[in-house]
Amino acid sequence: MSMSHPYQPFQPLLTNGGRQSFDLTVQQHPANKRLVGIVHSYLQVSTSKPTPYPIMPDGTQAIFISAESTLIGGAHTQALDIQIQKPGDYFGIRFYPGALRHFFNLNLSEITGQFVESQYFPCRYFALLHQQIYQQDNFLQRVRICEQWLLRHFTPQPSNSFDLALGLIYQSTGNIEISTLANNTGVSSRQLNRLFQQYTGLSTKAFAQIIRIQNACKQLYENPNNSLETALQLGFFDQAHLLKEYKRLLTLSPRSLNNRFMSDFYNNEGQ
Repeated sequence: MSMSHPYQPFQPLLTNGGRQSFDLTVQQHPANKRLVGIVHSYLQVSTSKPTPYPIMPDGTQAIFISAESTLIGGAHTQALDIQIQKPGDYFGIRFYPGALRHFFNLNLSEITGQFVESQYFPCRYFALLHQQIYQQDNFLQRVRICEQWLLRHFTPQPSNSFDLALGLIYQSTGNIEISTLANNTGVSSRQLNRLFQQYTGLSTKAFAQIIRIQNACKQLYENPNNSLETALQLGFFDQAHLLKEYKRLLTLSPRSLNNRFMSDFYNNEGQ
């Protein structure tokens, strides 16, 4: 199992500016070395009041565990806000794209664009994880309990055409033709699409588009004045094409999105 991963999803909320803008406390912890490349991280969001929790489409899967329920988030193709209705702690596990198949026999195309409850998991032991996590008050203790559960239920899967295609998409930052992927993985475009639908909930093309716009989102968040350079680096025809795709998936222009995730402190500092 690789000790690093070529894809690091970007969520503006998890930047310093994003956390301050939404008045959230966020704790994060990396995966155990045996789960590196499978589990991206564990996080706990704490809030003292109802608040939106914005999510950018990034191709990952997440399990959200609150004191009251457990939800799995299917793949989303547009930015959205989860409405946190009550104050408290919200624990989460972020999985790399395609990694849930190591723990659950799921077809993620069934829940694209949805959040579903724990009954969706075909694992009668999963309810125990929720119970054990909320017997603890400490974030790191919750992480340890979660990791122990995941390691007990981890089932190695042989590398296949899906994994090879994932790697090629990451290497190209999503700027790759589906026919090229098929030729390089030895399966038809239709077969490859079935694998992506099952393991990510997205078509191969939609997944590649999200990886490309993820790269654009990160670059334009860090360097908001470089849209033309970013467009050319990521294989867009021009700046207008990049901005059109950006707004289609993220619902806001780069400037509007950046302003939403920059606290008053950061905005004033830049003036």
